[in-house]
Amino acid sequence: MHIQSTTNSDRYNADAAGSRLFWSRNQIIEILDRFVRKDQPISVHYSNEERAIISRALQLNSDLDRVYFEYGDHKGANSRLLRSQEVQFSVENNSGKLQFTGPRVRDVLLSGKPAFHVPIPDRLVQTDRRQHQRIKIPQVSAPLVRFSLPDGRKVEGQLADMSTAGIGVIGLKADPKLPPGTLIYNCLIQLGDGKRVLVDLETRNAGVTPGAGGKLMHRIGFSLASRPREFSDLLQAFTVDF
Repeated sequence: MHIQSTTNSDRYNADAAGSRLFWSRNQIIEILDRFVRKDQPISVHYSNEERAIISRALQLNSDLDRVYFEYGDHKGANSRLLRSQEVQFSVENNSGKLQFTGPRVRDVLLSGKPAFHVPIPDRLVQTDRRQHQRIKIPQVSAPLVRFSLPDGRKVEGQLADMSTAGIGVIGLKADPKLPPGTLIYNCLIQLGDGKRVLVDLETRNAGVTPGAGGKLMHRIGFSLASRPREFSDLLQAFTVDF
């Protein structure tokens, strides 16, 4: 997501740490509405930075001063979220992290389905740092990942970790020395129930990592070049109450 502000009328501020603060209500509403339209995954942290659910912005109602979000897949995490006195919302994008803080969430039925809402925030903070909440995937149930390299070689591995911004794959059966920025199209993530997720990826780093029994395994870190809704569903399925 690209956010640009060049005039004083936009009420934009930059601090010495490289963070940018947005406190224009019109601009904040525009940004939140973009979350709804793009169906973008949002990390909702509660209690502390180690507890989170993956959510989406469902609806924005400026007249009622509310923004509505969907619950995560784990009832225990949702219950603790409701009891938390303060929550922090964060969205990863190519520029870094956009985040805002809200008071205790409120339970509501939206179109007949459970959801929660918070007041429209009075400020948003854009940071240049990329701090992706990584979810480690248990290898006993890790989905297979298959894709073709630009030279035509077939590669297969297992999903090692994932975040709203990318995935890590280990156990590759091909030389992982790919330059950063290599585009991988139509990467197949094969789930155990027969479902499949196709996603486009861009390589970020490659190397080796210790596997079971200390054996070294190839690993490639990818950022998402596309973000289909199915990927967000997969992310939710593996999100636990940290």
